[in-house]
Amino acid sequence: MPPLIPRLSLLLPLTACAASGPGPVVTAPALVQAAPAPRASAPRHGEMLAACALPWTLEDVEGGAGRVVAVCGGDVRRLDLEAGPMTRSIEAVLEPGRARVCACAARMAAPPYLDLVVTTSPDEGTATLEPGETDEEQDAELTAPFVACVGTVKASFPRSHADTCGQDRAVFKYPLRVELSK
Repeated sequence: MPPLIPRLSLLLPLTACAASGPGPVVTAPALVQAAPAPRASAPRHGEMLAACALPWTLEDVEGGAGRVVAVCGGDVRRLDLEAGPMTRSIEAVLEPGRARVCACAARMAAPPYLDLVVTTSPDEGTATLEPGETDEEQDAELTAPFVACVGTVKASFPRSHADTCGQDRAVFKYPLRVELSK
């Protein structure tokens, strides 16, 4: 299974504090369970997660199963990935996002997977990557600190206009799932 899997059900990113300083606390829904779920362990020294072994790129999903939510003013559309401003804007934040996720995984126990949302605005030259909604099936005690560690990753890139919305500014949201299991 590839380390990055698009997931269209994630549209609302969570606000999380950045790893570099204090900020708002991320809360996850409390689950009432008879026994806690088994925890994934952080990689041992010299052991690397599959998601951290290679750079994160869109080439495996471009033109395939990858879908993007495009926001054009009040209009929301689901589109296939298109080469050009759309993919360049998403790719601008993937590698810095990989670095942050993998740094967190090297320091602490990681959940089996993490849903992320990339939000870009090619006309502004900005992109962010942040954790998406946490599944109720995930261990909140394990996932919440990891989500807080990842926080929000920001990137900038040369501005360009995406014709997706005609003359209007397009905002793209690209959900993805990162498998963090060994």
